[in-house]
Formats: sequence, C-alpha cells, structure tokens
Amino acid sequence: MDNTVELSELNGMQAAASASDATDTQLGRALWLKIVLTQGVLNLAAKKFWTHPELPRLFPHYLLELYSMMSCSVPLMHAGYERASELTADDPLAATTAAYLELHIQEESHHDEWLLDDLVAGRMEREAVRHRPPGAEVARLVGSQYCWIRHAHPAALLGYLAVLESNPPLEEHLAEIQAQTGYPAESFRCLRLHAADDIEHLRGLKTTIERLPLNAESAALISASAFATMQGLVALLDKLTNMTA
Repeated sequence: MDNTVELSELNGMQAAASASDATDTQLGRALWLKIVLTQGVLNLAAKKFWTHPELPRLFPHYLLELYSMMSCSVPLMHAGYERASELTADDPLAATTAAYLELHIQEESHHDEWLLDDLVAGRMEREAVRHRPPGAEVARLVGSQYCWIRHAHPAALLGYLAVLESNPPLEEHLAEIQAQTGYPAESFRCLRLHAADDIEHLRGLKTTIERLPLNAESAALISASAFATMQGLVALLDKLTNMTA
C-alpha cells in the first residue's frame, strides 16, 4: 500500500484548515456582535433603575442582589471548569473554555467577600447578609447555567460571563451614585475595583470568544445563554425598580 502524501494533497489540507480557522473566526466575531447587541435592552433597564428618584432606598437592595450573584459566581465557574476539563481530550472548545475559566476563577475569587465587607460598612449585619438565600431572579440566572453546563456544553457559561462583564461601572458614575445615596465611600470599594478591572476582563473575554473553535450549534448555545442572561438581568433590575416602600 502506498502511503505517500503528495505535495498537492498537503496544500489542500492546509487550505482546508485555513478555511476552517476563518469560519471559526467569523462565527466568533458574529457571536460577539450578537452579545454586544443584547446590551441595548439591558442598558435601558439599567438607566431606569439608576435614575430612579428613590435610588437611595433601592440601592441597598441592589447590593444584596449583587452579593448573591457574586457568591454564586465562583462555584458556578468551578462547575463549568470541572465539566470542561472532563471533555478536553477530544473537544477543542471545552479545552479553550477550561483554560479561560481557570484564569477567570483566580480573577474573581473573594470578590463576594469584598462586597460583604462593603455591605457591613453600610451598616448591614454580616451574618444576616451571608445567610440570605438568593432570590428567584438570581436563582434562575445561575440555575440555567448549571443546566447548560451539565446537559449541553460548559462553553455556554461564556455567554453568561460576557453579558455580566460587558457593562462595567464607570468611576464617575459611582461617584454620582455615592453622592445621591449618601452611602460612605467604604460601601463602594468592590464596585470601584470592578470599574478598574472589568474593562480589561472584557477585552480578554472578547478575544477568547472571537477565537473559539465554534460550529453553528455551539455558537447558538452561547448566544442563547447570553440572551437568557440579559433577560434575567432585566427582570432583576425591573424588580428592583418597581419595589414598593
């Protein structure tokens, strides 16, 4: 049997590989654009909340919901990392997901404890905050990701993270909120750290998503996760905005 590979065949293999890489990149860029476009609806809900005339009353409730999300985030990423690691042997998308999550877990670790310290500085009781169960909106947001991690693909979590990271607070915005609410500067330490760090995190996630080894099915899954996350955050902001005294 002649196992010789002709040069023309090698050139064909290289061309096919290049075409595949180009397709992956196109899918990744299109996916990122879809995620960016979801921000329009989320930004409207956020603006409605942040410009509410009773923001001083609503702000501590926002911080409590944010704490619930943060306290769920690292365990959720660990679940995604563990599932992705199980699939890496023959799944390039899982391998890329695992590598990203391993780094991002380190970046996000202990942020919930920082926010807890800020809540205590705002005169909330530490143990009461720590033992407060997540509300239904946060449970739906996080629970859907566990479902996709286990029953679809852990790369779905990248859509969730992209939406969470894509609207970082600005320092000048936080200064306005502090002045309006009258909360001490110590209540904004965690938010200010995110204002500094999230832009860089977002750039890294954008690069990761645009370079993912995607097919149409995996791109649709990550897009569905991002859209569901956007809907969940809008529902949460609407609940906060419409809270009665």
